[in-house]
Amino acid sequence: MRTLSFTLAFSLFILGLQGAWAAPKYPFVVETHGRVLWSNKNDDEGKLKPKQVLIEKATLETEAKSTVVVQIDAHRRVTLSPNSRIEMPSISWETGEAPVILLKFGQIRWREEAGKKYNIALRSDLFEFLTPVGDFVFNYDPKKALAEVKAIQGTMEFSAMNAEDVALVTAGQKVSFQGVREGDEIVYDVLLKGKKIPRGKLSAVDAFTADEKKLYSEAEAKKEAAAVRKKEAAEAKAKERVRGADEICEKPFAKLNQCAWTCENNPKNEKKVCRLEQPEVRCVRRRCNANGEWAEAAEVPGEKAKSLCGIQPNVKACDY
Repeated sequence: MRTLSFTLAFSLFILGLQGAWAAPKYPFVVETHGRVLWSNKNDDEGKLKPKQVLIEKATLETEAKSTVVVQIDAHRRVTLSPNSRIEMPSISWETGEAPVILLKFGQIRWREEAGKKYNIALRSDLFEFLTPVGDFVFNYDPKKALAEVKAIQGTMEFSAMNAEDVALVTAGQKVSFQGVREGDEIVYDVLLKGKKIPRGKLSAVDAFTADEKKLYSEAEAKKEAAAVRKKEAAEAKAKERVRGADEICEKPFAKLNQCAWTCENNPKNEKKVCRLEQPEVRCVRRRCNANGEWAEAAEVPGEKAKSLCGIQPNVKACDY
């Protein structure tokens, strides 16, 4: 009986733990453009989808005209440019933490905000360091044995893996490391305990070119933000409800003799509240007539307007 009681209690304890555990929400795919190759811990390949959460292990590779954005956690985001590949060899199934990101080839843009977070090592065959706070572009070309960083925002120390020569790069600057290849392999000097240092030379720190300044300018950031807003608007439009068979009016949809209360002349940048306290803003009621037209416009006064008008048109039975 005691054994049975213990077994039952242990089973309930395990069930409680399972009920309390929630699947990680990071890292997840924010958006993709074009075809992005993806494989999991079993090397099974599949089509990467927006909002997809990456689990245990992931390899992402973009083609010539494709990109992908991954939110690593609440503070960090990585964007793969075309013809690029990264690997996340270990993703915690409990927390979603991905402590190592390998840049196998190509270009990534790394954005990181300040805040309390776990460490992430960014590695390639030529460099290895903890990811920096700011906005940076990292390039790695294994065929040329060339690695580079461009600092758009923030400051970091850049060097070859385990090397003593270090370059400090700040916003608007770049630096590179030119390694050495022999045949198909990058050449390393191997020190005690197997510590490797790539042979090669660290360049001098240089300023962005005019084209790079333009590419990473504030205007470019605004253009990117506008593209995101456009996409969100398209998604919102796709979710709009379909017109009903008995709804003869549109913008907004309504049935015969229904009324719509609309906020008019609201400030263009106001998306949350109908600013009726401003003299030019009006709450207007219209009726859907037999011709499918909005007619009989009438301004609604005072407190009644506040209860009937909002950002979106209010459609319901007329109040007269």
